[in-house]
Amino acid sequence: MKKTALAVMVGTLAMAGTAHSETELGVGLGLYKMDSSRDVDNDVAGKISLGHRYDSTPWGAEIAYTDVSAEDDADESFDASLFQVDGLYHFDKQGGWEPYLAAGIGEIRTDSSSGKDSDGFINFGGGARYALSSGLDLRADLRSIRTDDTDANDMVATLSLIFKLGAKDSGLMPVNEDIPLPQGPIDSDGDGVVDPSDLCPDTPAGTPVDAAGCPLDSDADGVADDKDQCPDTAPGLKVDAQGCPMLGSEVVSFNLDVEFETDSARIRLGFQEDIEDLAEFLTEFANTQVLLGGHTDSVGSAAYNQTLSQKRADAVKRALVWQGIDASRIEAVGFGEARPIADNATRAGREQNRRVVASVSAVVQKDQMK
Repeated sequence: MKKTALAVMVGTLAMAGTAHSETELGVGLGLYKMDSSRDVDNDVAGKISLGHRYDSTPWGAEIAYTDVSAEDDADESFDASLFQVDGLYHFDKQGGWEPYLAAGIGEIRTDSSSGKDSDGFINFGGGARYALSSGLDLRADLRSIRTDDTDANDMVATLSLIFKLGAKDSGLMPVNEDIPLPQGPIDSDGDGVVDPSDLCPDTPAGTPVDAAGCPLDSDADGVADDKDQCPDTAPGLKVDAQGCPMLGSEVVSFNLDVEFETDSARIRLGFQEDIEDLAEFLTEFANTQVLLGGHTDSVGSAAYNQTLSQKRADAVKRALVWQGIDASRIEAVGFGEARPIADNATRAGREQNRRVVASVSAVVQKDQMK
């Protein structure tokens, strides 16, 4: 190999650390197979390249220099220097190897006993690369070199080290990018409910929470269990900051429980009168709000049951609106199969779980009680 080519290789390698992070430097050796019309022996080839991989695409571009020092059949020296510009297209990895296709144009300059010459050429071929680390690849490459004037068809195979210039890790520890990094949902407040499902993502550490990640409020009085000094307060009763009933007030309540057939959001016969009674209660106590909770049994997928439970809650809401209740006073929420009240393993249990429930209370002064 020419001393000048070696100097270029070493000098380029020494400047690797200052190049842009998207730039790749290749240094390699290979075998150059001369076309039979040249009457020249095959010989070792040295190659250096400077390339660029475009972010988030399979494309790349590269310039390269290849040097060959061979002998012809008369034992006379035959030197060849190739300068080329190529485009590369990379495919998805296969077993750790990343295959690619390459094509480009260039110029070959020869120096032999018959004189000096230069000729343009096209080249095409491909190869594969393997990541030795995040900053270093091993690349195997095979090209066909077709010259213009001499109509020679040479072949060159090289094995190169590709330095990803500017990469932080240039060690030789193997990396396999086909193995995904461990990932999973985050639970920021550590309450056991992952963030995508946590409706109260800032719950203080150690606070008992429900399935939605919010502090438990067993008696639904608006005071979380960990602060509630009267945890069994009757529904709807006005309470103080400690969750205890406030003096001088009492509660009137109405509970609704509507059942449905399997895989249906149609209200079963016999429950329409209960809905009418709830409408009368809401009419009498006009400052109240009602939450309708839709539920299903465990038959079917969780996603399907979530949708079905919402349809059931919406069906009861429509019935109340038809009775003259303002829709803004009614909240309909589907809870899917997550809150059974009976055993889903039995027919009777599943029937109880197919329901819409509501509990609404009004706090009144004692002299307003009927």
